[in-house]
Amino acid sequence: DVTYGWWAGNAFVTNRSGRFIASHAAHTGLISLAAGANTLFEFSRFDPSVPMGNQGLVSIPHLAAIGIGFDEAGVWTGAGVVTIAILHLILSMVYGAGGLLHAIKFPEKIEDSEVKQAQKFKLEWDNPDNQTFILGHHLIFFGVANIWFVEWARVHGIYDPAVEAIRQVNYNLDLTQIWNHQFDFIQIDSLEDVMGGHAFLAFFQIGGGAFHIATKQIGTYTKFKGAELLSAEAILSWSLAGIG
Repeated sequence: DVTYGWWAGNAFVTNRSGRFIASHAAHTGLISLAAGANTLFEFSRFDPSVPMGNQGLVSIPHLAAIGIGFDEAGVWTGAGVVTIAILHLILSMVYGAGGLLHAIKFPEKIEDSEVKQAQKFKLEWDNPDNQTFILGHHLIFFGVANIWFVEWARVHGIYDPAVEAIRQVNYNLDLTQIWNHQFDFIQIDSLEDVMGGHAFLAFFQIGGGAFHIATKQIGTYTKFKGAELLSAEAILSWSLAGIG
């Protein structure tokens, strides 16, 4: 029965799952627009004769880290940078259109949708089974993103600062190393170990996501096991998925 003023932000959509999706689609569109526009801006003023650190760049260094815009020897070519920027601009319009549809045309609450699959993603803040169902899907998406990253490094290659060049990196799926590195991850100096950690994380997230979707949590929900935190985790994963 609580009411909120127009200035209360996301609190206004607490019990309006359809409008909640609209707001996050809009946020994702803005992020995508900013990424694409900033990439084009940096591309227009980038000087390959000056170190990136001295040019105040954000987007191009991230692209360079995954081997985009430079050849295998680390020489600037610009290949693929504009394509990725324009793709982000196009996706921002797609996200924006989705947000408008959910805000104007689609039902205010997902449970009122005529699509049965959509109804499953209604938000019931006091229902852990509902929240764990949503969380499971986002864990799977995160796992797929990790697989994409690992395969990109293996097939295309990423920048290795040790050799100052782009090289293909095969993951090292050594579970002992992965377990040990959780305590000294700052000291990792092998891209193979980094990719191995991502490969393991992909398996772990997809497996955990499938568990959350197919089953209820083992035992009784308690504060320790997330009875009051699960909804926050689900929404955080929802937001991070959009940012990613």
